[in-house]
Amino acid sequence: MNPSIIKHILEALAVGDSFAKSTEFASREQIKSSFASIDSLLLPSESLAHKDMRYAQVTDDTEQNIFLLQDYCKSPCISPEVAAKSLVRWYDESAEPEKYIGPSSRIAILSIKAGMDLCLTGTSGTSCGGIMRVPSAFLCSTDLYDLQNNIKSTLLPTHNTNAAMEAAMGYGYALFAMTKDNTIDDIIQEAQRGCEIGRKTKNEEMDLACLPSCQARIPVLLHFLPQFHSDDELLDFLFYVFGTTISSCDVFIAAFALFLWCKHDVYKAICMSAMLGGDTDTIGCLAAVLCCCYAKGHNIPEQIVQTVISTNHLLLDDLSNQIFQYKKIKEI
Repeated sequence: MNPSIIKHILEALAVGDSFAKSTEFASREQIKSSFASIDSLLLPSESLAHKDMRYAQVTDDTEQNIFLLQDYCKSPCISPEVAAKSLVRWYDESAEPEKYIGPSSRIAILSIKAGMDLCLTGTSGTSCGGIMRVPSAFLCSTDLYDLQNNIKSTLLPTHNTNAAMEAAMGYGYALFAMTKDNTIDDIIQEAQRGCEIGRKTKNEEMDLACLPSCQARIPVLLHFLPQFHSDDELLDFLFYVFGTTISSCDVFIAAFALFLWCKHDVYKAICMSAMLGGDTDTIGCLAAVLCCCYAKGHNIPEQIVQTVISTNHLLLDDLSNQIFQYKKIKEI
């Protein structure tokens, strides 16, 4: 993976986050009654959510991945300690972390700052704060063994549960399969394999009490997907049947479904995410990364990319080169 593709992935992540945050936690009814479609960045005054944020501003989805990548590229190996220190650095240095931090991450980061054992800080984290950081773990991985370790280390401080690990590992395995030029069927199979591995990360049986399985949902999605005749039919199904809450499982299946529907069309996946409802910014950035990795690039309008980059002062050229050099050294 060369620096150009890495940069495109980071751009897709940031734009998906910034673009889709405008409708975060709105319902499908609210969105459809307000917009026929969303095909450009909304002004704060037009948004259904985050009216107090700047035009084109990103949220914690982008910021945390950037902080983690910066620190991972300086570390000989990725460990829970490195991840924890990086997340604390984000919380302390971000201008407005409390404005958009997730509930699991907030509890865990404050516990880390208070000195709690890292094996305990993330034991209640089942939300999507874990899967949303997988792009950082994936971009620093050289093989599947490395990927497993990096995902576990990235999640352990805040989302040390089998439910969160299942979604994260399924998503990470799908991304890694794309680096090998696999078919869609191969990518689906690898996503299911990752889910199975992630769901068995810990031995505590009660860790999975009353929580759905990403792996179990994939065949259901594959059964219904060919029956949809429009974007709206898919979005209605995801919102009303599977749900698009902040749970790891909901976010995983929504992002994966949008990838299977849009494939190479990164910008369409982002626009559809904004029309979906629920945790739109996380779904938007994760769906965009999947499509971008599969397409080996993106079709996001350059003006939108540059607006998001300049508004948030993102130094993606430098970071992309750092990631490329980091992986190059690891592969030696």
